Amino acid sequence: MFELINQDEADRIKEILELECLYKPIEIEVDEYKLNVDNVSETNETTHHQPYKMKEFFLLNNDCNDGVLKYKHRLYEMFVNVGEWGYETRLKNTHITLGSDRFHDFCFQIELSQAIKDENSIYITKNVTSMAGPGAICRLYRGLKNNKIKKVMRQKQFIESFGNEIIKYKNKDWIVISKIGLNDLHEKEKAPEIFYNLIKNMFFAMLLVETIGENDAT
Repeated sequence: MFELINQDEADRIKEILELECLYKPIEIEVDEYKLNVDNVSETNETTHHQPYKMKEFFLLNNDCNDGVLKYKHRLYEMFVNVGEWGYETRLKNTHITLGSDRFHDFCFQIELSQAIKDENSIYITKNVTSMAGPGAICRLYRGLKNNKIKKVMRQKQFIESFGNEIIKYKNKDWIVISKIGLNDLHEKEKAPEIFYNLIKNMFFAMLLVETIGENDAT
């Protein structure tokens, strides 16, 4: 039986994001984009989303520089913000944004108060039933206005490319972006793996959203 996660569980996920480091490199290639990450910066107060109370860190390469995303012979930074956002949510300060100076300060967003759990796992999700509103991947549909046929095509392409599972919860379909074992969440030795999977899966999803939109616009 599915239910939403609670504040304690969301706070633990935030803690992992804010405190952990990568225990192995991340390499992601989507079309012409190549992301190579060896570590992350220290977590500090946000520079991109003031005045919101958010913590921010950057992805780093093996030289500890933030040029981690390669596109057409140029390098771009990628960063994560965690905390308060511009609207009220079920849980407090549980918003995650992924950004890049190649795209936008918040290209991809996760709201942890929408994460779902069962007796075994926590599922970090995005809404793939709605095309706007809570949990929807709104940026996937940019530039399409009321063209529902193209929106559905982009949505289908994202789901097929991401290749993950779909959960049905309260009459909506939610694609699983990352999964955390419920018993692993508070185990210290499991934190590096949880962090690695979150970062890899969220940025893969982000790059898919960006490339699907770019390719469809050409």
